[in-house]
Amino acid sequence: MENLNINFDQTISASTINMITAGAILVLSVLIVLIIVVIKRWHGRFIPMALGLLAYIVFGFMFSQLIMSILALVPNIDQTFQYNMNAYIVIYNILLAVGFGIARWFATRIMAGRYDREGDVILAGTGLAVGDAVMTYGLSILSFYVYAQAISSNGLQKVIEDMLASGISEENVLTEYTANISQLFNSPEAMWLLMGVSAVLDIALNIMLFMVVYGITRQQVNYMYAYYAVILQFVTNIIFQLYDAFSLTSIIVLFSIKLVIVAAAAFFIKQFVMKGITYSND
Repeated sequence: MENLNINFDQTISASTINMITAGAILVLSVLIVLIIVVIKRWHGRFIPMALGLLAYIVFGFMFSQLIMSILALVPNIDQTFQYNMNAYIVIYNILLAVGFGIARWFATRIMAGRYDREGDVILAGTGLAVGDAVMTYGLSILSFYVYAQAISSNGLQKVIEDMLASGISEENVLTEYTANISQLFNSPEAMWLLMGVSAVLDIALNIMLFMVVYGITRQQVNYMYAYYAVILQFVTNIIFQLYDAFSLTSIIVLFSIKLVIVAAAAFFIKQFVMKGITYSND
């Protein structure tokens, strides 16, 4: 403990915990309402949603994690990742975007001729979006929330002592504090809510991009849009991950850029792409 340069008198404001909770509730509410509306309005079925989720797990999450693990075995690349976290984030998001592209292609190929209702396509895209929301946003925000509640209840010193007692080295504890825990004390409160809003934007975009690739599979949309979807996925994912977590200006500027890009993409897809896609009413 004496080697850790940590101010144990720091406390977490109630507003920070409230913002974390509000962001999580927003994401969950959007997903629940979306699923109910699609089932009722467009008669979507659960099997396409399960297929979309499975496609994300296999080709999105597992694919990117596997390649990153292989790259980490290369000494020079491993050292680059250790000393330049931004490089790690960029490479990971490139792989994730490619994995998403494969996942969309895989799911739409299986669905073609079997699950062609508009609701099926939307729910399949929702399945991918759920997987992405859980792995990219959900697990991260859950970790922050658990830390916040533990520190709020027992104090930072007790939390650090418990981490050391569990066998975590002082070096790793300090790394975890610097990378994550310190954000609970020093990050702008608005960041936690904007993270939830960003996850909602990702959900909407993932559904629209899935519908685009479905149209490509049905040969109703130009195949080049599949590549544009991968590029757009990467840009929207990365842009709100490279912000300075302790700068409100940085957070708002990058979030605003992501919002504009997603809104512009949504307008273009709705006006010029989706109109050419037809669905089955069976």
